[in-house]
Amino acid sequence: MFISIQNRIIFLLIVFTLLPFVILKIIAFPKVERDVEELQIRHLSSAGHKQATLVSNWMRERMTDVLVIADNPYMINSVHHTWKDEEYAETLRYLELIVVEYGYMGAFVCDDKGLVTIATIKESVGRDLSNKDYFKKALRGYPFASSIMPSEVPLVNEFDEKEIGVPTMFVSTPLKNKANDIIGVIVLRVHAGTLSNMMNSLKFGKTGESYLVNEEGYMISESRFAERLKKNGLVKKRCSLELKVTDPATGELTYGAAQCVSGKNGFSGSGYSDYSGITVLGVWHWLPEFKWGVITEIDMDEGYGLAHNLHFIANAILFVIAFPVILAAYLMGRKLSNPILRLRAVAEKMASGEDLSQRIEVKQNDEIGDLAKAFNTMISSLDANKRELSASEQRYKRRIHSLMEGIYECEPGVDGVFTWINKAGAEILGYKSPEDVLGTKVADIYIDQEDRKRLVERLEKDGVWMGFVSHCKKRSGEQFYMERTSNMVRDEHGKPTLIFGVFRDITERKKLEDELHESEKQHKALLNSISDGVYQCKPGIDGVYTYVNLAGAEILGYNSPTEVIGTRVVDIYVNSQDRYELIKTLEKEGVCRDYTAFCKKKNGERFIYEVSCSLVRDESGKPVMIEGIFRDMTDQ
Repeated sequence: MFISIQNRIIFLLIVFTLLPFVILKIIAFPKVERDVEELQIRHLSSAGHKQATLVSNWMRERMTDVLVIADNPYMINSVHHTWKDEEYAETLRYLELIVVEYGYMGAFVCDDKGLVTIATIKESVGRDLSNKDYFKKALRGYPFASSIMPSEVPLVNEFDEKEIGVPTMFVSTPLKNKANDIIGVIVLRVHAGTLSNMMNSLKFGKTGESYLVNEEGYMISESRFAERLKKNGLVKKRCSLELKVTDPATGELTYGAAQCVSGKNGFSGSGYSDYSGITVLGVWHWLPEFKWGVITEIDMDEGYGLAHNLHFIANAILFVIAFPVILAAYLMGRKLSNPILRLRAVAEKMASGEDLSQRIEVKQNDEIGDLAKAFNTMISSLDANKRELSASEQRYKRRIHSLMEGIYECEPGVDGVFTWINKAGAEILGYKSPEDVLGTKVADIYIDQEDRKRLVERLEKDGVWMGFVSHCKKRSGEQFYMERTSNMVRDEHGKPTLIFGVFRDITERKKLEDELHESEKQHKALLNSISDGVYQCKPGIDGVYTYVNLAGAEILGYNSPTEVIGTRVVDIYVNSQDRYELIKTLEKEGVCRDYTAFCKKKNGERFIYEVSCSLVRDESGKPVMIEGIFRDMTDQ
């Protein structure tokens, strides 16, 4: 079947012009779309994990608070005090300070029978809590955090109105005497609204939210979209303890909630219906310690919006490009084929024998001549481009050779040889020129041959190794330390073809690092030789120790500084108010000298504590650290 060259050219121009776009549409764009979707799931998972960690840490802080109260020696007799006792008022003021300072809704102490003997809410005194879980659990000897439940007494709600049934929770711990017998229970009423604020503090997108659920699948924190849910009639007052996280279409728990309350951690990238009937992407984490679940969701349309937009853009680009490409191919095909068709006509005349004297002269001034000129012009253009490319390559090579770092290529494998290296790299290795290095085994520069083996194994596994440091030698045998970043280059079949990398001589830097390390060791030894305690801690009332020398650890009753790191400084004070006054002085004056307080060691032994310290601030004036010196003044 005869096909004219004009149609063939037009067809090939259309095919080869549109083919890259079609390939991008079929292969590249779907992959990009999947990658964007996976990235969104990773972001969502990261947000969910942060929220779960935030809730866990916050709850552990609440349990730590109640343990600190129970450790206060003045609390032991509180179960026997009456309002007539002087100690009753002091204990009540202490509990009220805790409530105000840490944002609790109330605090109370009950005896081992469950009767409240002292409480920040006067109406609670005398109540019988013996049937409450938080009393029973604490009476067994362990701290306990209750689930969020409706209040049985009037509490101030989010509208500043007193209401029965406001979501609340309790943390409790046993109160023990000096003989370690349980004589009562200390209970803190936690403001459940703080959890809602915490969950809504992390906002991502217009539709993303995080919320807590209990074992029954009820939401126990306020939804970010509570007002919309009220308008839609899904909740009356609040989401907490009122909204069950169910799929409106089935009445069953949503997929994310069902998986979460079953004790599983996971995510859904394919989507499921949420409590509003909207398809969402979800991530869930179960917190077995508190029997809560943290669920993080975002509407699928928003979460995958960018990926879906890419799909639309790809179709639009292909459609917009197709029409002008076809038109241009048709016009160009005719323009390219007409001179050839005329050449064919002349050749046919010559073949017919009508005029044997005819000759095809490509230099004649006609269409064939124009075609010849076009070819000559094209060749001239290609030649000019080639010269420009060659000049560009030379400029690139000069820039590579001007770098201070060594750049190299070598064969893969332990016994691979150098195949290319720049001038700086050759000089680092002790050679006069790059040509002297080519063909030498890379392994010969290593002092320890195992370093080369480890590098190759790492590159075969991971493809790249950044910042690898090894002990090497130059051509002259002079030893030095080399730092390199290497990459394994593979062909389209995944077979290693070469190793490409950048290296530098870090001998001087290594020497400085070793000197710095030795200086730090001497500095630590000097601090540990001082008889006074030297310490650093985080600022604030609840700051923890970040450094203490050996003498300081021994003064505090510890065997080593490691045991002290991370403990709260306020815990050594018999009266935490002393710590509060010290912090206020530092925040005002910046330094405090010879401050004396009554403190206690790890074993409870009390001593007189004298400290001189200062508050360290950053460039913006924000406190970053407290550092100082302290001593035991008991015997002086």
